Amino acid sequence: MPTYREFREQVRRRKRKRAMRRALIFVVVVAAVLAAAYGAICLLGEPSWLKGGDQTQSTPQSTSMTQSTPQGESTPESGSEAQSAAQSQQPASPAAEGTAAAWDTMQPLEKTLDQTVNSPDFRLLGLPENGQVDMKYFDRTAILGDSVSQGWNAYNTSDMKEHAFVCAYKNIGPSQVVNNEVADPGENSGRAPEAIFDTIINSNPKRLYILLGTNALVRNDDAAEQSYLAYYSQMLDKFREALGSEVDIYVQSVTPVRPGVKQPGLYRERIQRVNSELAKMAVEKGCYFINLHEVLADANGDLRADLAAQDGVHLNASAYPLVRDYLTTHTAYNPENPYLEGSPYYKAAE
Repeated sequence: MPTYREFREQVRRRKRKRAMRRALIFVVVVAAVLAAAYGAICLLGEPSWLKGGDQTQSTPQSTSMTQSTPQGESTPESGSEAQSAAQSQQPASPAAEGTAAAWDTMQPLEKTLDQTVNSPDFRLLGLPENGQVDMKYFDRTAILGDSVSQGWNAYNTSDMKEHAFVCAYKNIGPSQVVNNEVADPGENSGRAPEAIFDTIINSNPKRLYILLGTNALVRNDDAAEQSYLAYYSQMLDKFREALGSEVDIYVQSVTPVRPGVKQPGLYRERIQRVNSELAKMAVEKGCYFINLHEVLADANGDLRADLAAQDGVHLNASAYPLVRDYLTTHTAYNPENPYLEGSPYYKAAE
């Protein structure tokens, strides 16, 4: 049986062990908290209060609130003087640095090629209004399309056929263009049957407008839709290779239709889905997307009743002047374009 002294010694040893365990647990907890804090700092970025050095050089805001003295030193400013200095020291835009433009000179944004677009909406990717051009802008323009585009030749309500080279063929889609099939441009064109792709290339256009899809989407199945998009992509690549990068290519949206048309594949939701894919394709391939729904569709997204032909798919004579005016105000900016007087980019003849 242990003595009292031995018993006290055992008690002390147990207390020391408990104290050591508590200290070890405390150290482990503190280390875990510090590690978690360090990880959060690495993920969210180092806060300004942890950064060393002069805070006037640590953030863009504080940098813009200083001015240089003749000796090259920076002194802080305060109040309205600091705000004025910050505004005056903002870097000039690349366009302003590269030109001697006046303060009221408009500088359009340059298009960026080789983009990747995720979850596209064709209504957001369409070319915006960009000044109005004269109809002679279309003198070196080829229009490729199906029976919807044949309306440019069939109706006398628009003067487009007096300027553009209309290559519109009934019942064609992108596959016929890729395969360079021979098609009849219609009696209103005054031309004999011709190879579609070669005809476009041989016309040596300065710009090309494409409107295809109504015929290829008549069948309501995924295979038809995917085939249409695949051939459309091949078609754009072939035109870009044959025409070169200096020729502007405009991809026009598949036109809306009236509700309840007899073609099972032509309905609002599908047309809008396909147009979103076309818009994405156009942007990624360095082409321009024209959203004709802005001028042809009603509030529900269907073809306007006053612009529809009897079958609910084609356009009537009243639609083409509206489409013509829309095309003249939705062109890619080019200083050589013949802008009408009153347009933002109009230049008087020298």
